[in-house]
Amino acid sequence: MAVEERKKRVVIEILGEEYIIRSSSSSEHVLEVGRYVNRLMKELSEKYPRMSVQKIAILASLNLASDLLSLRKQEKHRKR
Repeated sequence: MAVEERKKRVVIEILGEEYIIRSSSSSEHVLEVGRYVNRLMKELSEKYPRMSVQKIAILASLNLASDLLSLRKQEKHRKR
């Protein structure tokens, strides 16, 4: 079976817009990620109501990338 055939389609909602996500991860995981991103973007859009959705998405991406890099650094230090 090809990799593409094993990917599931999951519908998530971000700020009222639906997105179809194709992923080999479990549906539950994809939904959890979608809820997390939606919550983060909603918090940012409430904090900055005049900011465009595009800028909210970029700000959310920067926050998520910062968290990920911090966790990777922590893990790297634990392995030493």
